[in-house]
Amino acid sequence: MKILCLIPARSGSKGLKDKNIRKIKGKSLLEITYNFALKFKLFTNIVISTDSKKYLKIINDRNFHSLLRPKKLAKDDTTDLELITYELKRYETFYNIKYDYLCLLQPTSPLRKKIHLNKCFEILKKTKPNAIWTVSPVDKKFHPIKQVQIKNNFLKYFNKNGKSFISRQKLEQSYIRNGVAYFFSRKTILKKKNILPDKTKFLIIKTDKVANIDNKSDLDFAIKKFK
Repeated sequence: MKILCLIPARSGSKGLKDKNIRKIKGKSLLEITYNFALKFKLFTNIVISTDSKKYLKIINDRNFHSLLRPKKLAKDDTTDLELITYELKRYETFYNIKYDYLCLLQPTSPLRKKIHLNKCFEILKKTKPNAIWTVSPVDKKFHPIKQVQIKNNFLKYFNKNGKSFISRQKLEQSYIRNGVAYFFSRKTILKKKNILPDKTKFLIIKTDKVANIDNKSDLDFAIKKFK
């Protein structure tokens, strides 16, 4: 099975400046993720998608090869699908390889462990799904049906079924993506053009075992938990 590992590291983060190269124990999140990916023989190639030459220079590995991402794919409104599609096509040409799957590893989820990717790979081998997402359960007190939004300076239910909410105990469990890993089949990206297609499998990871860094408090949590 041929798998391209793609590590996205755009330089223009707003919530936490340069979050992809923030450091934990002397290593940037980008380095931590790249070094983690190197441990897995399941990856045919490992590349970093960034618009920053500075970011690429951080990787000290003579076998490392990555091309700069065009600025048009480094905007705030660039979608995951746009980026993944572009990079998959580009590196299939660069390496002259037709990949079976693309694995996306976000630097902002540095608490990932070997067992997480090993379990995802087992799912790939056994079921050959269109995609796999790693997710974490959301506390039911934050369930979408309990959320409200402000419109025209008044509160409204965020979910149209909010008015029928009875008790927390009767709510179905909801989940949130945690950025530990995503796997997408080639067909999913190039033909289905959907990162959450039908036949998407999952790996559930406890919320306290992951960090998805968007702000300073997330980074502090990751620093505390990182081993």
